[in-house]
Amino acid sequence: MSEQPQLFETEDQYGNDIIQGPKLPHTDMSFKEKLIDPKNKCLGVSYWNLGNHVLLTLFIMCIGFVIYASY
Repeated sequence: MSEQPQLFETEDQYGNDIIQGPKLPHTDMSFKEKLIDPKNKCLGVSYWNLGNHVLLTLFIMCIGFVIYASY
């Protein structure tokens, strides 16, 4: 099989890929920063900035507790 020719220029003048965004560097986070929002580096300083996944989990737990307590 022959190789498919490159149809578009995918690198800029510095060799960075222009199709995909820049990769984020790995940073070590504390447990609190991982719990709050592991993908967003600027929000992991306060528990008031909880990520949506944590808020949804807490909401479901509250609904479950109300159902459990009503029986």
